[in-house]
Amino acid sequence: MKIFKISLMALLAVFFTACDKETADLSESTYYVAFDIQGDNPLIVQVGGAFVDPGCVATEQGVDVTSTKMVTKSNVDPSVMGMYQVEYTAVNKDGLKSRAIREVIVCNPSVTTDISGDYYAALGTRRVYNLATITPYHNVNHRCVVTRLAPGFFSVSDFFSGYYDIRAKYGSNYAMTGFVALNPDNTISLISSSIKGWGDSLDALRNGVYDPLTGTIYWEADYAGIMTFYVTLTK
Repeated sequence: MKIFKISLMALLAVFFTACDKETADLSESTYYVAFDIQGDNPLIVQVGGAFVDPGCVATEQGVDVTSTKMVTKSNVDPSVMGMYQVEYTAVNKDGLKSRAIREVIVCNPSVTTDISGDYYAALGTRRVYNLATITPYHNVNHRCVVTRLAPGFFSVSDFFSGYYDIRAKYGSNYAMTGFVALNPDNTISLISSSIKGWGDSLDALRNGVYDPLTGTIYWEADYAGIMTFYVTLTK
């Protein structure tokens, strides 16, 4: 009986020790590095000018670790209009990584025209497949939202103005989103594009133009090597 009691007591001691250790592990906290981005975010930069990162302050539990732990990566090219990023990362004492992002828009401040608004696919909007099959589409449901992010720099909710998203009923993941530049002569240039559902982008955006007299936008969006969307947008 004494041996049994001793064994039972030893087992209980191991059990409670294990529980104490497990509880202690669960109660431990880790503190991720926090970032305080300095200056504007997004930051607007004039095309052809110089880009100077205003910087970022990194702290871990209130201690400044900017110079010891923070790593900065940037893809900003101020000579080309576009949307860029500056990434700040750091690893805390437990080896866990955190990051912060500054968006940088390189734009043309001389462009004061604002083409932002809610548009719909107007008469003449069509998809031409393989140079032969023509599919017209135009009504108020085929929307395209153009948003001004900076002078001469705009986001586009769907270069196809709802062809796959609404007409084909594939959903919002199949809208060709992206960014365009409005030039001083009211022509429109593609900056970037992407369609989440298929993970690709436009081949090209041709003959883009804004007509200030009628308030319409027109472009020809080449896609997948075999089709072109001839899109006329009006409010």
